[in-house]
Formats: sequence, C-alpha cells, structure tokens
Amino acid sequence: MYILAISLAAAEASIGLALLLQLHRRRQNLNIDSVSEMRG
Repeated sequence: MYILAISLAAAEASIGLALLLQLHRRRQNLNIDSVSEMRG
C-alpha cells in the first residue's frame, strides 16, 4: 500500500512540474497570476 501512495505522489509531482515547465516555455516566466491570461 505504501508503494502505491509513493508512486501516486511521484506521478502528481511530475505532472505539476510538467505544467510549470510548459508555463515557463510559453510565457518565459513563472508568474502564476498570468495563468488566467492564457484562457482562449
């Protein structure tokens, strides 16, 4: 059960890191407030 919890936490962290990386690539900054401006 512990292995499942650890692997789930690692998957969530990698998804969050991938989202931040895409935000940085598109906006050239990591300003979280600018995310609302990305709505299409």
